[in-house]
Amino acid sequence: MSRSLLALGLCAGLGAQTAPTAGPAGITWRGSLWASAVTQDRDTADGSLAFRPLEQGQSQLALDGLLLGVDASLGHGWSARASLLTGHLGKVLQASTGDTGSVTPVEAMLVWTGSRDTLKVGRMMTFIGMEFLDGTQDLTASRGLLFTYADPFGQVGINWHHAFSPSWSSDAWVFNGEDRTRDNNSGKTVGLGLTYNHLGSADDYLSLQVYRGPEQDGLGAARNSGAEGRLRERLCLMGQWVWGRSTVQGELSLGRESFLQADILGSPGPVRATWRGMGLIAKVDLGRGRDLVFRGERLADDTGVRLALDPSIREALGLNGPTPALGRAGANLVARSWSIGVAQRFDRAFVRFEVRRDSLNLGLQDAQGKSFRDGLSGTLSLGGSF
Repeated sequence: MSRSLLALGLCAGLGAQTAPTAGPAGITWRGSLWASAVTQDRDTADGSLAFRPLEQGQSQLALDGLLLGVDASLGHGWSARASLLTGHLGKVLQASTGDTGSVTPVEAMLVWTGSRDTLKVGRMMTFIGMEFLDGTQDLTASRGLLFTYADPFGQVGINWHHAFSPSWSSDAWVFNGEDRTRDNNSGKTVGLGLTYNHLGSADDYLSLQVYRGPEQDGLGAARNSGAEGRLRERLCLMGQWVWGRSTVQGELSLGRESFLQADILGSPGPVRATWRGMGLIAKVDLGRGRDLVFRGERLADDTGVRLALDPSIREALGLNGPTPALGRAGANLVARSWSIGVAQRFDRAFVRFEVRRDSLNLGLQDAQGKSFRDGLSGTLSLGGSF
């Protein structure tokens, strides 16, 4: 895959792209914003959306994100890149790193580019997943199961990309734990990636990535003070293929993580939790700027440590007791989701509407105390670049 696509998190932006604006010599400005409104046929006691905990709430129009960025050429192959994100997604990212507020620097790095190599140092967006952080770069109106529960948002560290040929390239990473700007581990997460671009095309590619390293167990005073944290391992296969007016993106994600006995309810000893996810996004260009988009996903989580991000699922697993836990032994949760939507693209703007159904093999409770295992929702999303 080309370096520019890799920097976009392995997701070719086919929506309204961020439009660079020329500034003083060597400086380029970027900007985009997007908002959405969601309604669902389930009401929860805490007001959150079942299966969709990253959303603002039921029937609310929210500014999901405002992204402002700048690229500066420093000469001799060096450049700098920085991006600030605010809005609801900025608040979510701040919480994921143990910070407060709604403004987060999703990118702040130095970049060196040679004839076959690219070196990045600093804070960068994730390279994992078929859905990209910036909503204007995504194909769908809502964020899927893998984006919400399985994939990280970003990392702080070093990335080295090397192109062996127009078709084959590799990546190496060393960074703090996922979504960690500060790290209480002396060890680091390391990763290796291999990417194939069919006939050198940036549109048709497959990328295999593996990661292994200690994750920070807790934040600040709540961290695990006596250990390197939890060992997390990932194997990810992602790709995209374009046939005429049709585009298909896919992801297979396998992960496992080590937990102490006290972290997992009902566990007789230390646990290695595992999760397995798969997803597919298909887009058909109908002409005149209109797209038809389909997404299907499945996520299996043996202890519920990933899906427990959803407050309704966490409550159903009984993890909110006097001694809060991160998962439950033998939970064996399986979540499924499908969505179909339409989009209208303009010069620098878009409007998308999507119908989505989520389901889980565990009974949840709504605000009236009734049990349910699925939910139907509608999402309206709009945004643009400047």
